[in-house]
Amino acid sequence: MIGMLTAMMLMSGQASAPAPGATDDPAKVDSVTVTATGKKAAPLPPWSRKIEGIGWPFLGVGEDKTVITFAKTGKTPAGEPWQRVWVRHEFRLPQSEAGVTFRSERMAQDVDCKAKAFRSLAVYRYPENNLGGEATAFAFEDRQWTKPEPGAFDETVVEAACMTPNAG
Repeated sequence: MIGMLTAMMLMSGQASAPAPGATDDPAKVDSVTVTATGKKAAPLPPWSRKIEGIGWPFLGVGEDKTVITFAKTGKTPAGEPWQRVWVRHEFRLPQSEAGVTFRSERMAQDVDCKAKAFRSLAVYRYPENNLGGEATAFAFEDRQWTKPEPGAFDETVVEAACMTPNAG
């Protein structure tokens, strides 16, 4: 499931408070797409009809077609050498972890383009698809920079976040 094992392993060190600088303020997330050009997305599964973009650029569908991923850049503090990225997952079936059942989540990550690495800051989980219902926030305790495995979903996020817009 497109790198979800990696994401779940990273989440194993979570606390229940959101990360500093990874606030739940939608106004701090802009609409710049991080979808890689030239990459063909997998066809959407039938259950995806109930999923709404709600301002999030589409990134991909998991190989098993049980998760749909969106991603966009966020506001990066001035002078920082990394890029803030928000990744949204919509799940076909309810997921459960740390006593929370959810069908939708969004995760704040920082991406260092020079080092080709990322770190996860916080995840907000929602009981309904399309970020519906009251969010439960978790902060990642381990915020070490990690280089993604070649071919893993995390590598796709890093590549997309580090793309240079075409001047055409």
